Parts: sequence; structure tokens; C-alpha cells
Amino acid sequence: MSHHRPQAATEGADRRARRSDRCAASKEHLESWWALTVCLLGVAVSAIVMGNGQWRRGAMVFAASVLLAGVLRAVLPDNLAGLLAVRARWVDSLLLLGLGTLMVVVILTR
Repeated sequence: MSHHRPQAATEGADRRARRSDRCAASKEHLESWWALTVCLLGVAVSAIVMGNGQWRRGAMVFAASVLLAGVLRAVLPDNLAGLLAVRARWVDSLLLLGLGTLMVVVILTR
């Protein structure tokens, strides 16, 4: 019976270590959500603006949100970029900034 105590203590320490690791990963995960949340708020605002019949302004807000996502992906490290980090930093930034720029050009020339 006495030789089970060290094993129980080890299991308890392992469980606490796993819980601590999960808490640290969860905290890091939450810290990485703000960039995407800001961009999605911009998309939501653009939908509201478009819903009020102002298509050009809503599209411009949407394009600004895409450009903001591109800038955030370019300047934030991977652990803070969260779900904005899909591919390599330069690929994500180039695609988002290119798409946002194309949208602005189309909106302004229409």
C-alpha cells in the first residue's frame, strides 16, 4: 500500500502540469483572437452599412477591413496573428493586401 503513494503523487503532479499547460495554451489562444475579431467587426460594420443601402461605403469599409487584416498579418508575429496566419507571413500579407487594394480600385473606378 505504501508504494502506491509515490505513484499517486506523480500522477497528481502530471495532472497539474497538464492542466497548467492547457491553461497556458488557452491564454495564448485568447491573446491571438483580437486581430481576427477586429477585422470581423469591420466586416460586420460593412454589412450594416450595406444593409442601409450605402453599397459603396459598405464595400469600402469591407476593403479597409481586408487591408487591416493584411497589415496585421504583416506586422504581428505568428503567435499573435491567430487565425490570420494561414500560410507563410508573406503569402498571407500579399494576398490580403492585394485583394484589399483591388477592391478599393474597383470601388473607386465604378
